[in-house]
Amino acid sequence: MLPGYNHNIIHKGITFHVQTEDSGKENPFIMTHLFIGGNIIATKKTSYMDIIKVNDLEKVVADIMKEQHKKMVTELRDGTYDSHVLVKDLIDGKGVDKQEGKSAGPREKTLNLDEETKNLDEVILDYLVETTEEK
Repeated sequence: MLPGYNHNIIHKGITFHVQTEDSGKENPFIMTHLFIGGNIIATKKTSYMDIIKVNDLEKVVADIMKEQHKKMVTELRDGTYDSHVLVKDLIDGKGVDKQEGKSAGPREKTLNLDEETKNLDEVILDYLVETTEEK
């Protein structure tokens, strides 16, 4: 089982959390969840049962995890989840709290998609390189 990826993402002033994890060889699935306020609003699940005996499985699984994580963040940035009832209420100001200011844990990093300093690919690549170097 590989360590996962966690990002707090600020989109339209709202803090989302994206979490990707590997369930291991005994349960060969990669799960990515998009959270808002502790509620899962989207999930992507990918099986790697068909490649379980491939050479360098850890690298292949890590690459799949990165791509799946990146895809969820990209969809968030592109507004795919803006119509979800919890998100829509927060965007419209009807939700309880935009959760701003939550601190990131040791394997988390907060990305502000509302800032235009770097494109999403650059931010995620920087993060992945940074966390890989910490191992």
